[in-house]
Amino acid sequence: MGDAMVRTHQSGEIPGGTVVVEVLGPLEAATVGALRSVVLDTVEAYRPQLLAVDLRRVPFMDSIGIGALVAANNKVREAGGRMEVRSPSPFVHRLLQITGLTELFGLADLPDDAPTSGAPMDLGVLDRKG
Repeated sequence: MGDAMVRTHQSGEIPGGTVVVEVLGPLEAATVGALRSVVLDTVEAYRPQLLAVDLRRVPFMDSIGIGALVAANNKVREAGGRMEVRSPSPFVHRLLQITGLTELFGLADLPDDAPTSGAPMDLGVLDRKG
């Protein structure tokens, strides 16, 4: 089983500061539970103003991973904070853009010609010619 590891590190004044949650590995059915529990624990313990989810080490994510991020975002907002996604791989970034979530997570859209290795190319969205 390719278990994703999820690490957290706090920075700034707690409570009310920033907590960074770093996901190491793919975000899919087998691994979203770890992210979910870390986010819940973190929100309850620290009530961070900003929860930053660092996805630079996440090569792959599926719809279950997206669902986990949306659920995490809802949790953080309920606690009065906000969540942002940091440094997603091109694949993950494109996926968030296709699903309309880049703005929710504080990301800019990728330019249309950005290389996205391994991104699914059969999604009509990607075939738009300016």
